[in-house]
Amino acid sequence: MPTLSSQCDDREVVGSTWNSLEVAKLAVALLTPLLLVGLGLIINRAARRVEDAQWANRKLIERRLELYDEMAPMLNDLYCFVALVGDFRRIEPPRAIELKRQLDRLFHVNMFLFSDAFARRYQALMQLCFETFVGSGADARLRVDPQDQEAEMGIDLWCANWRDLFSPEGRRMDRGRIKDAYAELMQTFADELGVDENQ
Repeated sequence: MPTLSSQCDDREVVGSTWNSLEVAKLAVALLTPLLLVGLGLIINRAARRVEDAQWANRKLIERRLELYDEMAPMLNDLYCFVALVGDFRRIEPPRAIELKRQLDRLFHVNMFLFSDAFARRYQALMQLCFETFVGSGADARLRVDPQDQEAEMGIDLWCANWRDLFSPEGRRMDRGRIKDAYAELMQTFADELGVDENQ
C-alpha cells in the first residue's frame, strides 16, 4: 500500500506535468496572434512593393505613350520625306532638318525611359538619314539625293538654296535600309509600350 509521502510525490509529478502543459498552451495562445500579426505585416509590405512597382510601370507606359504621340508623327514625316513616299511634298528640306532637331531633343531628354534597343535603333535611323558633325554650329545635312528630291517635288516647289542642306553622301542612299531601320524603330517603340504584334 502506498505511503502518504509517495502519494504526495505522485501529486507533485501530476501537478508539474499539468503546469507544463498549461504553460505550453498559454505560450502557443499568446504567440499565435503575434506570429499572425508579423506574417500579416510581411505580406502587407510585399503587396505594397508589388503595387508600387505596378504603379511605376503604369506611369512609365503612360509617359512612353505621350512620347509616342509626339514622336511617331514626326518620325513618319521624316521617313516620308527621305523615302519619297506618302505626303513627302509638303515636307521641305529645312523642315526635315527641324524634325531631326525636335526628335533629338525629345529622344535625349527621355532616352533613359527606353531600352538600349530603342536607343540603338533611333540612332541607326538618324545616321542613315543625316550626316552630323559637319562643322561648328552647322546643322546636320540630309543624306538623301537632292536630285531625286528636286525631281519628285517639282520645279515649282524646289528652292535652289536647299542644295546646301544635302550631304554629298546622299547620292549613295539606300532607301531599303532606311525603310527597314524605320520599321525596326517603330516596332521597338510598340514593344516598349507593351503592344503585342499578334493582337
